[in-house]
Amino acid sequence: MRATPPYLVVAPHSKGKLVIDEEVLVRSVTEATSEVFSMMLDMQVEFAGFANDAKGSENGLISLLGITGDWGGSGVFCCSPSLGSLICARMLGLTIDPGKPVINDEILDVVAEVTNMIVGNIKNGLEAITGPLAIGVPTVIHGRNFQFRNAGGLRGVALAFTSEGERFEVRISLAPTADQGGVRSRMPIFGLAHL
Repeated sequence: MRATPPYLVVAPHSKGKLVIDEEVLVRSVTEATSEVFSMMLDMQVEFAGFANDAKGSENGLISLLGITGDWGGSGVFCCSPSLGSLICARMLGLTIDPGKPVINDEILDVVAEVTNMIVGNIKNGLEAITGPLAIGVPTVIHGRNFQFRNAGGLRGVALAFTSEGERFEVRISLAPTADQGGVRSRMPIFGLAHL
């Protein structure tokens, strides 16, 4: 019988399914988030603990990004409109009106790009465990009074951070694709050139 690598653990109540150790995920998310905020935005972040999965958003931005490969799942970045505006201003070298942030296409694009960089760094750090992974194009949602969850029962981590007095979250959920109903994530998508 083959020994389980130390970075994989059997998920509780999962009939023997392997998941990535929570400490490995926390370290990967924390390092990737700190690196992107520091290098790209000249902002420092502080880890504020685990986020509450059941908490809804009164008003916010959520950017979602799919992850595929032999492991599949999603990466999520959640922040307030004011932090989204600040991130945009830092990335593009703009000044912002601290009064009431107006969410526009620039802010949505920058939040999508920050999500892409954070989840891309997490993906790169985990590929030694998971094998090659690919990420999709981020989708950014702005609205009021909404909740979200992973429908596939994926396990992962939801971490809270603070920067510039604002709270935000980064979530990562991954599982072996063979454990997700036998559906392969890597499906060919044909464009107009194939018609």
